Amino acid sequence: MLHNAPVNFRRAGIGLDAGIMLVWLLSLAALAQAHAAPPEQAGVVAVAPTSTQAPVVVELFTSQGCPMCPSANQFLAEYDVQNNVIALGWGVNYWDAYGWVDEYARPEFVKRQKAYVNAGEVRRVYTPHFVINGAPERLRFDPERINATIDATKPVALAVVEIVGDGMITRLSGPERAGPADIWAAYYRPGVEIRTIESGRNAGLEMSHFNMVRSIVKLGEWSGGDMVFDVPATPEGLAGAILIQDGPGGPILAANRLPSGH
Repeated sequence: MLHNAPVNFRRAGIGLDAGIMLVWLLSLAALAQAHAAPPEQAGVVAVAPTSTQAPVVVELFTSQGCPMCPSANQFLAEYDVQNNVIALGWGVNYWDAYGWVDEYARPEFVKRQKAYVNAGEVRRVYTPHFVINGAPERLRFDPERINATIDATKPVALAVVEIVGDGMITRLSGPERAGPADIWAAYYRPGVEIRTIESGRNAGLEMSHFNMVRSIVKLGEWSGGDMVFDVPATPEGLAGAILIQDGPGGPILAANRLPSGH
């Protein structure tokens, strides 16, 4: 660490010109160290202007017809205050057969959960289903265990997102990969939404929902090297996240928030 206290180069036996050169070299070394990428991020992605903190991605597959999901939704909302957590709620339709059609459920969200099931420890889909950084671990709704898992999980790398003119791009750079990584943009309504459930297992309940995803767009695949992908503008009233994932149901390699739509 460099201090601001003056140095007496004569007393230290160092010539004035040599002393000035020494301070200059130390300053350059300190600046280089301060701007160096963490080991897990070096050569993969760089720090982005939309965020400065490497994130943990917490996904919840939930349903308006699931009796345990209201509590799980409220639990997910607790992570709104943590700047390094990207929390995403995905509606699925397994409970629609019990009398209430989930307004947030989409076939592509069901497909995403099934990809996690096929790649991980779970034998079948269920709700509420938490996934941390795309890990295959089976996580039922146990707040203490989920909290411990999130606390013990290393953040993923921070994806590069740049605003270029009226649009956005994401840049990737790294060694050649054995299999391609998928590049996703997920768009969600930020914050809490409350809906009245009129039938089904949660009939009569004022149900809270948090950061519910409205759409997900695949931007392409990355097999290594240097690549640039166009990112669609965030729709008005929504927020977004970029997710770089090691194939269907695989771990998330990098992520970042996207600027909100206006």
